[in-house]
Amino acid sequence: MAAVWFDVRSYRIPNLLTIPGILAGVLYSCLTKGAEGLVNSLIGIGIPVGMLILLHILRMLGAGDIKLLAVVGGIIGYSVLNVMLFSFIAGGILSVIHMLHHHSLVNRLHVFWNYFLSCLRTGTIIPYKSGFDEGNTEHTIHFSIAILIGYSVWLVGKAVMK
Repeated sequence: MAAVWFDVRSYRIPNLLTIPGILAGVLYSCLTKGAEGLVNSLIGIGIPVGMLILLHILRMLGAGDIKLLAVVGGIIGYSVLNVMLFSFIAGGILSVIHMLHHHSLVNRLHVFWNYFLSCLRTGTIIPYKSGFDEGNTEHTIHFSIAILIGYSVWLVGKAVMK
């Protein structure tokens, strides 16, 4: 919740929030499950970092979002894959709602299609230009909200399955 608050206010999730969260997750896992917990926690941290770093390099996902998923992974381990899936589904829905609200769905799909074709034409993957780096946040969602939704769905699913 704190990460969402910071993200909504400043489009940033501070390291002073995520790094202690990652450490707390590792400590919790170690204390509750010993060495197996440590390994699972480290895997849970590595999964989002390893799988999503390319999206950060391409300017499609913020580093804070990846670190926030690493916090979740530090706590729940490899199950972070499920949270990531639910988060990206929620992020897609939030993005469509955002674009419909701003009447930009067709335009943004056109921009992305041109980006995709440009990558194919040149044979290189180039950073995506959303305008965020220049201060334009009109085409940006707070992905931390999608992560909160994804984690909540995972928690509810886990509770229901018990």
